[in-house]
Amino acid sequence: MLIDEATLESTLFPYIGYAAALATVLTFAIQTFRILYTRDVNNLSSYMYIMYCLGAICWFAYGVYLEAWTLAIANLITFVFVFAILCMILYYDAEDKIERERRDPETYLSNMKYFYQAVPEKIGQALALGQNFSVIVLSYANHEDILAKYGKKFTSKSVKQLAKCLDKALRNSDMIARYNDTDFVIYLDNCDNKLAKIVATRLQNEIKKLELKPQDNTELAFDINFGISDSKSDKKLETIIDNAEKAMKTATTRSRIKVYTEKNK
Repeated sequence: MLIDEATLESTLFPYIGYAAALATVLTFAIQTFRILYTRDVNNLSSYMYIMYCLGAICWFAYGVYLEAWTLAIANLITFVFVFAILCMILYYDAEDKIERERRDPETYLSNMKYFYQAVPEKIGQALALGQNFSVIVLSYANHEDILAKYGKKFTSKSVKQLAKCLDKALRNSDMIARYNDTDFVIYLDNCDNKLAKIVATRLQNEIKKLELKPQDNTELAFDINFGISDSKSDKKLETIIDNAEKAMKTATTRSRIKVYTEKNK
């Protein structure tokens, strides 16, 4: 039995329209809640969503003109979700850009520029509370040898491995940054040289658990030297870092952890 055109227009076609409107709204609603949950806007183009916004507004206006309210309302709701997505793309992109500017691109630890911006605030709080603070400078001493023998890719992988280990072993109140290609600097909150040496020993033990596995299966280990200085030697961050670095340069195979003293000057 054939269904005449009038019957289709009054029964089937409206439901197809409702389904299309619902599908369109749900598509962008799901995308909106996904971004809110993950804060991930990678691979989403702001220009594309600007065009979606313009398209939804045009369809809304067209629906009003035709008095097709399903079309109009669906596109108005769609516009709200699309505009929300566009705002989140712009916001999280800006936030991510700021975060990238604070990070070392290889290890994703803080870079020194951000370290020098953030740590003085921590120091100010420590001084106000009458607390000591310490700095550890540590050097990946066999970095250059491994680079020469195994190449940039393997060496980069080892640096990332070391950075992850160090960052994981520290407290939230501490701060670590990539100092240069071979060195890292750590700020330890509410900590003097004695406690900092305990921390350095713990870091040393965690590093010993790491394994370097080049393709030739040679047994390798991280060769790390530590230098420590605290706020008793000076209250200026740059000077404390310099003191810790001087101590680190006196480290030997017998004593990998060195504390700054007046003799290091």
